Amino acid sequence: MSPKAVTVDNLFSTLNDDYDEAIKFIEFLSNSRKTERAQKSVATLKEIQGMFSDDQGWDSEESMIEDMAEFRRERMGL
Repeated sequence: MSPKAVTVDNLFSTLNDDYDEAIKFIEFLSNSRKTERAQKSVATLKEIQGMFSDDQGWDSEESMIEDMAEFRRERMGL
């Protein structure tokens, strides 16, 4: 048995008939963590969606080529 399992087992052995309260508390902790992870996932998804919505593309092929040429000039220091 792992050290954490032994610790939990020892704690449960001192509870006598209070198992229901301990189980409710563990469920509360588990649900809190699940909620926290879900909120982080939603925030990350919104951030990613924002990146895609900000990228509006170019009006025309000429505009795209001009933008790419400008980018290349900047990188090459021209």
